[in-house]
Amino acid sequence: MNIKQHDFVLEIGSGDNPNPRSDILCDRYITTSHERAGGFTIRIDRPMVVADGMRLPFPDQSFDYVITSHIFEHMDDPVGFAREIMRVGKAGFIEVPSAISERVFGWNFHHWYCDIRSGVLTFTPKKEGEQFGGFFHRLIARELWFRRWFEEHEHEWYVRMEWKEKIAIRVKTSSVSGDEWALLAAAKPETLKDCMFAVRFFLRRCLRKIRKTMRQLVWNVNNSTDWIRLIICPKCYGALRMHGEGMICNRCKIVYSVDGRVPILLVEKEKRKGY
Repeated sequence: MNIKQHDFVLEIGSGDNPNPRSDILCDRYITTSHERAGGFTIRIDRPMVVADGMRLPFPDQSFDYVITSHIFEHMDDPVGFAREIMRVGKAGFIEVPSAISERVFGWNFHHWYCDIRSGVLTFTPKKEGEQFGGFFHRLIARELWFRRWFEEHEHEWYVRMEWKEKIAIRVKTSSVSGDEWALLAAAKPETLKDCMFAVRFFLRRCLRKIRKTMRQLVWNVNNSTDWIRLIICPKCYGALRMHGEGMICNRCKIVYSVDGRVPILLVEKEKRKGY
């Protein structure tokens, strides 16, 4: 990710493993994990708001960089979501599962196959019965050789795009074809490679943990409540102010609750769905 040192960074759908570089976190669900891989609970270790991705409670162009990792495939309207991201951010990073990954691992709560074609982020609707079930989820969790092989072919599993000013995106209706069986046929245990991978994997996890811990310490030292002034009403985009134990919009007078330190910035229709 081409994030500059002083960029103000928003992460949408931060989930259980937010990026260490993110300054503000935004997630749709903090009390349920039904669309979170592995069922892990939400992580709230810096300023966070609960919001709908289609109506983000932030002013236009308020962030230098927006991270959306494994979020687009959950959205009913990926084009509308892209439009809203471009409204609040100047640049950003998108990562989604590839079509092959979607067919192999089969997440039932994902709506789309994703790909990049001629520089355009492309979405094709998924169809019932095309996933291979939970077998490969269990395999990657239990077998070192399969995890090693998975990482060696990482470029096959993820679609990544960095954008600036505009996201090139489209939705198609035709079906996709994949060479997932040919890819899987190459997976096999190799003792020496597996041992070397285990050592690298352990060291990499330790370095990531140290980096995240240091980033968290820096954020705690610089902690400020000024970020509250940034958020706006998701319905009318008016300014918000504290009101008792919640927040109220100066323009449309809608009152939003605050769960602990997390503002629940959902319009009434979305709030009824839970968060």
